[in-house]
Amino acid sequence: MSRSSITFVAFLLGLVALTASARAGAADAVAVSSTSTEEYAQQKFGKGEPKPETYLFFQGKFFGGDVRDPNLEHAQFLDIAKTLAENLVRQKYYPTKDQKNADLLIVVHWGVTSIYENPNKQLDAERLYSAQTADAAAQEASPSLDHSALNLELAIGDLERGTQENSVAYNARLLGFRRQLENQAGQVIDMNSGMTPEELSLREQLSEERYFVILMAYDYRTMKKDQKPKLLWSTRFSMRSPGHSFTKALPDMSKVASAYFGQALDTLRQETPGAKEGKVELGIPRVVGDGK
Repeated sequence: MSRSSITFVAFLLGLVALTASARAGAADAVAVSSTSTEEYAQQKFGKGEPKPETYLFFQGKFFGGDVRDPNLEHAQFLDIAKTLAENLVRQKYYPTKDQKNADLLIVVHWGVTSIYENPNKQLDAERLYSAQTADAAAQEASPSLDHSALNLELAIGDLERGTQENSVAYNARLLGFRRQLENQAGQVIDMNSGMTPEELSLREQLSEERYFVILMAYDYRTMKKDQKPKLLWSTRFSMRSPGHSFTKALPDMSKVASAYFGQALDTLRQETPGAKEGKVELGIPRVVGDGK
C-alpha cells in the first residue's frame, strides 16, 4: 500500500471516530432533496400561499435492506400514509376519496438502504500486505522478477473499491444526494483524502444504512385520460437508521421534509428535527453591585 493510501485510510478512520463521538451528544439530521417542474411550482406557490390541492395515495416499492429490521418490516402502509398526510397538509395538500376529481396521485416508496460490506476485508488487507512484502524481498534478490502475485492482489482491491463505489452511487441516486456529490467536483480538496470535507461527509452517510421515504406526485388528470403519467414533483428524505426505529423516526423525518413538499431545491438540505433558532434580546445594562 502506498504512503498516500495509508494516509487516506488513517484520515477516514479518524473522521469516523470524530463523527461517532460528535453523534453521541447530538440528534441525527434529516436529509431532504426535492424537485419540481417550474410550471407546477409557479402555479402552486406563485401567489405566496400554497394553492390547495387534493391527492390520492398509491403504495409504491418497499426496500427491505440487507439486515432484518422487524420494526421496518411491520410498519403498515396505512400508518405511514397517515403520518405523511399530517405533514402534507402543511403545504395545503388534502387527501380525498373522490377518485374522479383528485389533483394528484402521490406514490410512496419507503425502506432502508442496502450497504455493501466486504466480508473478507481484513483477510484481503493481510493478503495484500503479504504480497507487497514478498514482492519487495523478491525484487532485491532478482530485479527482473514479475509482479503477477502482487498485481493480482491489487486487482482484487480495485474490484472491491469499484463495488463499494457502485453501492455509494446507487444510494446517492436513490436518496437524492447525487447532484450534491457532483457539485463537489473541481472544488478545493483536502490533500490527504483527495475530497472536500463535504464530499467525505456525504460519502460517509451513503456508506451506512439510512431510513428513507420517496414521494412522487403525478398529475392525476393525465392518468385519467390514459396519457403518459406526468411527474410534477418529488421529495426524498432520509435519516441514518442505526440507533433509531423507522416508526419513531418517520414523524420527525416527515415534519422536516414537509417544508419542501412540491418545491424545487437547488441543494441538499440537512436539518436536525426539533432544532429551534435561539434569540437573545439585550436590554439596558444595569449595575447591581459595586464589584467588590
